[in-house]
Amino acid sequence: MRALVDDDGSHNRNFGFIYLIAGVLYGAQCLLNWALLVTDAQVSPLIWMLVGWLPTILFLIMIFQNSWQNLSNPYGKGTTKRAVGAAFTGAGIANLVLALIFGWVAFQKRDWSIWLLFPLVVCALQGAIWLATAILRRHIWHGITAIGWFVSAIVLGLFIDNIPAYVLALGVALFVCMALPGLLIFRAGKQTMSNA
Repeated sequence: MRALVDDDGSHNRNFGFIYLIAGVLYGAQCLLNWALLVTDAQVSPLIWMLVGWLPTILFLIMIFQNSWQNLSNPYGKGTTKRAVGAAFTGAGIANLVLALIFGWVAFQKRDWSIWLLFPLVVCALQGAIWLATAILRRHIWHGITAIGWFVSAIVLGLFIDNIPAYVLALGVALFVCMALPGLLIFRAGKQTMSNA
């Protein structure tokens, strides 16, 4: 029975690492964009492109490397772990599809305010996944993370006409609701592995 709910912690460590890296990369991207906006820095389009694309390129490399190393057991052992892993994977694929849709519509209509709705949807989806995780795992901090994501979506909606405030709020949300939980999960996974 224990095998249904436990494993050696490697899945938690890997998931936590990916979630931590995503929060740090995209949070730093937002904060750098915010700094460039509020200082009204005159930088070349190449810098804006690097700030825009480099985090995604680095993140995709890390996702590919991590997935390749964990082909035999991508979701961990146990029903709960597999359910949570599948939910986060599904949300990740949904985010990719939504990014393509929002990006395409914004490009076609030449209205980039449409693109600003995408991070709100991502925050709401992350909140839903963390709420499901809180119900499955019965950890209060998972529920607090869900609330953080939902609040972030609302705050972004309030700041949608103030781009610097919007980007700053998104950056803070990514550090608090993604990087911090990723760090906690990563550390717990490492601890479990060292005790196994």
